[in-house]
Amino acid sequence: MRNEIFVNVGPRETRVAVRESDKIVELHIERSNERGVVGGIYKGRVTRVLPGMQAAFVDIGLERAGFLYVGDYRSELDDADLDDENGGGRSRRRSGPPPQIEDVLQEGNEVVVQVSKEPLGTKGARITSRISIPGRHLVLMPWVSRVGVSRRIEGDRERRRLRAIVEKYRPSELGFIVRTVSHGVSEADIKADIDYLTNLWTEIQKRKEAIREVPALIHCEPSLHLRVLRDMASPRPRISYYSHPQPLFDAWKIENEIEEGLGRKVWLKSGGYLIFDQGEALTAVDVNTGRYTGGRGRNLEDTILKTNLEAVREIVHQLRFRNLGGLIILDLIDMESAANRDKVYRALAEALREDKAKVNILKISELGLIEMTRKRTRESLGQQLCDSCPTCEGKGYLQSSQTISNRIFRDLPKAATYLHGATLRVQAHPSVTQILLGEAVEGLAKVQTRIGRELAVEAMPSFQPEQYEIVSEGPRVALLAPSVAEIELQFDIAPEPLPLEEDFTEDEAKAEDLDGASADDTDADTDTGIEAELAGAPATSPEDEDSPIV
Repeated sequence: MRNEIFVNVGPRETRVAVRESDKIVELHIERSNERGVVGGIYKGRVTRVLPGMQAAFVDIGLERAGFLYVGDYRSELDDADLDDENGGGRSRRRSGPPPQIEDVLQEGNEVVVQVSKEPLGTKGARITSRISIPGRHLVLMPWVSRVGVSRRIEGDRERRRLRAIVEKYRPSELGFIVRTVSHGVSEADIKADIDYLTNLWTEIQKRKEAIREVPALIHCEPSLHLRVLRDMASPRPRISYYSHPQPLFDAWKIENEIEEGLGRKVWLKSGGYLIFDQGEALTAVDVNTGRYTGGRGRNLEDTILKTNLEAVREIVHQLRFRNLGGLIILDLIDMESAANRDKVYRALAEALREDKAKVNILKISELGLIEMTRKRTRESLGQQLCDSCPTCEGKGYLQSSQTISNRIFRDLPKAATYLHGATLRVQAHPSVTQILLGEAVEGLAKVQTRIGRELAVEAMPSFQPEQYEIVSEGPRVALLAPSVAEIELQFDIAPEPLPLEEDFTEDEAKAEDLDGASADDTDADTDTGIEAELAGAPATSPEDEDSPIV
């Protein structure tokens, strides 16, 4: 597989695109005013200890306090299982029960921590006290004193060779992990990496001791383009400088792929398509046959199988490119054959082997759904490049102009009970005022007559489609009696449902008859009262009734 890395460094933004098999599978963006904090080492102060969550919040100088789980806090009894080349070795206790957060940390303690996960949404950064510093071929683990080798390096002989080289040159008090890229690397290269990381750790220790004000940054990761060369480039990369006047991402049509990656619909080569819906709790992916009909010689099951096989491969590509994480639900087209479901599941698992993020997938359910999780370490492509819509506030929909105009009809009688002006002016978006002055003008005239006020309608192009205001103008007049407003709104109150007739006993039926008679009497009294209140409402002349609505 041919891999290419495109680095576009601008005055305010650096973008790195990783392409595999002529498809962009990763896009990394770093802006001059929004540099990432992952990998940064801070000296912070514990602000809160939460025994109920077995975690603590640590002020490290960011907008929100960092979240430190007790399992990410190093203690003297901890060791590590060095099997992760990114420095995320799993801790394991030598003896005794796990520590309680209140036993190892108290409010006000100063701790040295490293950011392991970017702040996402309203959540602060995830932090750990298990410091790890990556180099080109090795990862320094100063809190252990052993050597580990990446699982992806195959062959016992090569693993033993690499381990022996590191053991030969490393300081006895420092631990290292051999990265996958070290496969076949010379002894001199590995020794150079050990020397570089050891000197860097010495400098970090000096900076930590020199800090007097907490919180403070001790060490930060290099710029994005340097991290790319360190972490993504092959052992012997070919580097070319692009000097053409046409922008790099335009020349290789990467800009087009980025635009497509922000859309909901993704077309498949066969004519089917995918729909991506990203929500707060999960991401849902819907698979559809679209224009694909299968052609001659294929039955329905074959058509569905081919669409699903193509879909799962494209889904994996989109998950990596869009950097979608958390809970993900794949809604495949239903397949009757268990063998076909197994083929699709195996195709998905095979495609996910290329994904560096940690994933967990479940078998296809009877409903044709696949539940999976993908580790979320940074913001998705959409979160990085987009803001929530200021009009709908991220909902994705708006109330219709008809709905807003009907709300205005209901609010006008209410407004007449507390606004004293002789004229009530409705200010709304033009799409709403068009309805009020068009198909709804007769209804507006009736409301004007009923409430005894002149009504004016004003289009406000600066208003949002759902926004409207009712203001009063002119000389003060008497307020509309609340009971008149209630007449306008009586349809908002639904009557209580009556019991079914067959559920009545004979005694209950007699009581119902008596209640009915009482209710009739009460209704008559109520009607009389309403008529009296209407009679006391502000009088309108024939001229008022015919007055036009502005």
